[in-house]
Amino acid sequence: MRKGLKTLHLIGVAMFLGSILGHISVGLIPGVDTETGAALFARQAISAATLSVTLPGLGLMLVTGAALYAKGGLPLGGRRWLLLHAGAGLLIALNAALVLAPTGRELLGLAEQAAASGGAAGPGPGAGAAWARLHALEGREALFGAVNVALALAAIAIAVVKPRLGARRTPAGS
Repeated sequence: MRKGLKTLHLIGVAMFLGSILGHISVGLIPGVDTETGAALFARQAISAATLSVTLPGLGLMLVTGAALYAKGGLPLGGRRWLLLHAGAGLLIALNAALVLAPTGRELLGLAEQAAASGGAAGPGPGAGAAWARLHALEGREALFGAVNVALALAAIAIAVVKPRLGARRTPAGS
């Protein structure tokens, strides 16, 4: 059972990180910054990947992580590495739910507005505000997305070096 949970946990990690690399790659499509059609395609692809791979991967990581913790019977505070690892996972989930997912939905809506107003060749007169807001929000998405990647890599590193972090020492006589 434990090996199965670990396997599912690692699949969740692969889904989460792999889809983020896919998001980055879609952002490199030629014309994505200058053509509304390309921007709309990119936002639709990122939205589809977020809903079908990123968020399910994150959910799988959280559920299997909690199950592994419950199965292990370890006190969360008794192992520093586990506390750090779980804390990173919680921060990733909060960032995804409170910042990245809403920003992604708004970016898709803005890309749809820009495409409807400006056509496929570029932003027309009615698309200017949506286009400008879209570019501003992409900066927020890039920043908070990078934070989640850094937190995920830190969580992986913590899980790998856990023996060195060991258990928290308690004062004598406690």
